[in-house]
Amino acid sequence: MKTPSISQYLLSTCLFTIDELNEQYGDLSKEDLKLVADQKFNEMDITVRLGYPFKQMVHYTVGDKSKGSKVNHDLFVESKDFKIEVKYLKNWKSSSGGNSSSKTWAEFQKDFDWLMEEMKKGYKHKRAFVIGWFNCVESISQYLQLGIGAGSKPKINDERVAYFPFLRKKKVPTYTADLVYNYDRAYMELSLDLIGESNSNCNCLFLGSEKDVFHFAIFY
Repeated sequence: MKTPSISQYLLSTCLFTIDELNEQYGDLSKEDLKLVADQKFNEMDITVRLGYPFKQMVHYTVGDKSKGSKVNHDLFVESKDFKIEVKYLKNWKSSSGGNSSSKTWAEFQKDFDWLMEEMKKGYKHKRAFVIGWFNCVESISQYLQLGIGAGSKPKINDERVAYFPFLRKKKVPTYTADLVYNYDRAYMELSLDLIGESNSNCNCLFLGSEKDVFHFAIFY
């Protein structure tokens, strides 16, 4: 018997969360919204919002360990065998006073690798990786390390950018600052065409519009 997939549950939850944050922060300037994003929100704020609709069915696995290592998911709905990993994008102030990514790319790669491995084990529609962020920077590359090497505006790393099929390159050669959202690809199921993978069997939903204060990317 066919049952609702993990992406179908998460879709409605994420859309309601965007609506909630629009109501709360929609009147703020980009500068004030950036302060909220970096100083008043953290990953747990988003994780709780994603888990709330599951009520007593959900176990918050943040910090849990398996065989001595941290488990690769933050939410576990045992009755449906759903496992969800969550990442929230924000910036830290670097020692030079500028903004730097709060997480290294290695942390995201680990989560993508976990999801791909779960897909290979047959857990398609039972596993998901959700990334959420406030829409208050010019490019998502200000949150994610999508370039090759160091520097403020390096050339893009094509292997990393392939995980985000909702990004558009403004020009070629492409630097990280040239990556913008392709809102025409929002709210539709996208396939990941990953370099070195013949069939990743992974899809993506990009949720948000230019006027929304918050965006989600659901990988499943």
